Amino acid sequence: MIQSVAIQWLIRRVPEFAGIIVTLVTFYNSIPPQYQDLVIRIVSGQGGGLTVSALIGFVLWAYAQVVSYRATVKPQAVVEENGKLVTNTLSPAKEVQVAEAVVNVSSKKTLLDIILGK
Repeated sequence: MIQSVAIQWLIRRVPEFAGIIVTLVTFYNSIPPQYQDLVIRIVSGQGGGLTVSALIGFVLWAYAQVVSYRATVKPQAVVEENGKLVTNTLSPAKEVQVAEAVVNVSSKKTLLDIILGK
């Protein structure tokens, strides 16, 4: 089950959700009581026009999560040298070439070399 791309995406979201929750709780606890009441009214739908603007931000964030999830679980395309688009895996010969290239690159260059274009 842990090998599932969807589960891995969800696991990567845990720190994000935890960070958002901790930030919101900390922010809520640090504001004066009259503003805490305002936050409660907004969240409960009694904040007038403020609820709509808060909802827009939440909808945009939720949309970004859906797009991220769909991009994560979508099969990745591979473009071969002849420009042919392949959505499955590489051929065994190409896998060997990629493995050799990775070994050669990783053994000869450092991250700094790559960044500097050496």
